[in-house]
Amino acid sequence: HWITVESAWARASAPGAPSAGFMVLHNHSNKEDVLLGVSGDFANKLEVHRSFKEDGVMRMVHQTEGVVIPANGMVTFAPGGYHLMFMGLKKNFVLGEVYSVILSFERAGEIEVQLEVKHSVSDMTH
Repeated sequence: HWITVESAWARASAPGAPSAGFMVLHNHSNKEDVLLGVSGDFANKLEVHRSFKEDGVMRMVHQTEGVVIPANGMVTFAPGGYHLMFMGLKKNFVLGEVYSVILSFERAGEIEVQLEVKHSVSDMTH
């Protein structure tokens, strides 16, 4: 694949609360690609979202048009920015568990990614 995924992880969740997934997407081709969506069997709804601050308030928007991964570039999904949103979890995410998601790209097709549940950014390995 010309799309590669690094540092994929998910946030541990409290019972009844949603979780989020984070990663770095690299595009190794000379054409842009678009992350169209995400799927998995552990939640009722999986979406691609972006958080941003507007007038001092954090807002979150469903990226219905997808997220462009620039040619020979990368996009980082991290707290406070782009992220995968998992709502209606069938069970809460516990530290150390691994969940599988399918990322759907316009050109690269489907790529399966393993998300390890971690507490926070400080647990990320580079």
